[in-house]
Amino acid sequence: MRGSHSSVFDSELYSSLFTQPEMKLIWSDENLIRCWLEFEVTVARVQAELNIIPVQAAEEIAAICQSFDVDWPRLAKETQSVGMAIKPLVDQITDAGTPLVKRYLHWGCTTQDLLDTALAMRIKQTLILLRRQLIELGESLKTMALEHKTTVMVARTNSVDASATTWGLHVSSYLSELTRHIHRLDNLYPMAITGLFGGAVGNLASVGHDGISTRDNLMKSLGLSSPVGMMNASQDNVVQVVQLFALVHGTLCRIANDVETMGRPSLAEVREGEGGGGSSTMPHKTNPRASNMIQTLSRMGWMYASGATNLLDQQDVRAASMRVLNWTLLPESALSLSTSLDRACRLITHLVVDKQKMRDNFNASKYFIMSESVSMRLADKIGRDQGYHIMKALLKDADGTQDLQQLVLNNAQIRKTLTEEEIMTACDPLSYLGCNDALIDETLAFFDATDKSMRA
Repeated sequence: MRGSHSSVFDSELYSSLFTQPEMKLIWSDENLIRCWLEFEVTVARVQAELNIIPVQAAEEIAAICQSFDVDWPRLAKETQSVGMAIKPLVDQITDAGTPLVKRYLHWGCTTQDLLDTALAMRIKQTLILLRRQLIELGESLKTMALEHKTTVMVARTNSVDASATTWGLHVSSYLSELTRHIHRLDNLYPMAITGLFGGAVGNLASVGHDGISTRDNLMKSLGLSSPVGMMNASQDNVVQVVQLFALVHGTLCRIANDVETMGRPSLAEVREGEGGGGSSTMPHKTNPRASNMIQTLSRMGWMYASGATNLLDQQDVRAASMRVLNWTLLPESALSLSTSLDRACRLITHLVVDKQKMRDNFNASKYFIMSESVSMRLADKIGRDQGYHIMKALLKDADGTQDLQQLVLNNAQIRKTLTEEEIMTACDPLSYLGCNDALIDETLAFFDATDKSMRA
């Protein structure tokens, strides 16, 4: 029935705002079943190679899994009764299979082996997609940082005008964080894609002495990492993945916050260029919808991260209740981040930067934000403390009718120390950018040195 979905991830109205198409396919039921079937085919082949089951059995298991047509209503009904979908799926395959399939399918496996290994397979697909998106966003940020390397703007700290900087340097700080996230992902990747094959209680008893070989060959065939020792109760690698997502959300939210703030009419230094975001009642308004959605998705990501540690609440060899949480935590956290990265890339690509307005905004404080520049010029000649207090007293008595340059030029005490040329240079934002170019260059080099590909 149209309009019957209740989740924003499946809603006909809202799904496009909360999902990225490729990521949605990764976490679809269809892909989940595909991963389970691939597991069954692969473990059978590996066991046949180790002479655990007949080669003919492995071939017939592969044939039925490749041609198998899932009875979704039956699977859903039986899953509701059993609580897990593995046994109902195995039963369906067995019912449709040959005598050898009935005898050897799922040999030595337990439900958790399929659940955790399929999870690792989809985490692998997820991290590959996210890494590609991180690189894509990084390239857009790099382009913007280079284009605006000398675009002077007011730097703000604690929401207050502070000193001079460039938009290129500010953008490069986003890129630096993003590059660190890529490195974190790369470091996490081998652990994050660890599968599971341990049998009922993790000791591989149902496979016997060939258990370790079966496990390692299975994981190698699936392109996953083999567990070290018993991991039946362990979910720390899964939790770490969700925590990584939360860190990336932090960078994306900062970008969105800055664009939203700098886009206010009183500043008007940037504006979203994708279009849309209109008000239903005020014709003049264009709301920053990209920024708003990124902020929303970030809060969702942090919510998932705060809940992910519940997966660690385990006892004995395995407890199902907490692990079931990853059925919602992983898909939703992955969708939230992928969608936010997609939105952020479009935001940066279409962002309209008003260079002149950035420069004009120095007038808002009568160029008082160049006070540190002047005080440091004074410090070179009369000491930092004295130079600071001279400027502090000068600005304290300012009535707003003169800008900084006029005030300083008219101050006899300062004129005894600084020449007119020195004063005018100190009041020019371009003269007080420090290591701006070098900082941008080293950030771009840091990103460029990062491997842009990801091995499957």
